[in-house]
Amino acid sequence: MQNQRITDTIPEPGLKSIITQATVITGEIQGQSDLNVEGQFTGNIDIGGLLFIGKGGNFKGEARVENMVIEGRVEGHVKATAKIEIRSSGHIQGNIVCQQIAIAEGAFFDGKIKTNKGKPLDPEYFIEKRKDLQSGMEIK
Repeated sequence: MQNQRITDTIPEPGLKSIITQATVITGEIQGQSDLNVEGQFTGNIDIGGLLFIGKGGNFKGEARVENMVIEGRVEGHVKATAKIEIRSSGHIQGNIVCQQIAIAEGAFFDGKIKTNKGKPLDPEYFIEKRKDLQSGMEIK
């Protein structure tokens, strides 16, 4: 189970909040459900679920999450209690703290990666073979 993708290990969607493409928000979000950012968010996010930054999404600030998938742009510091996945379209500038990280070929990362215990962490690299996971398109 260690090498599974985040979307493979997450149960069926329950409560999920979405920041849509045309939305710009500045502030703070806290909660236990998943959050999908397709628009722009500046501030702090503290959630007990999955933070998904879509291809059109832009996040600036600090995030404390369980899992995170990055397809868009992130600028700031991220701490995940479990796993972070940076997909091929993902762009992140900032430091990451997590238990496990996977970086797709073509992704951009500028920062440091450490485990939750403060030790340096080597990422797993992968080649994205799937199509759009969020829209429900067929995965080959």
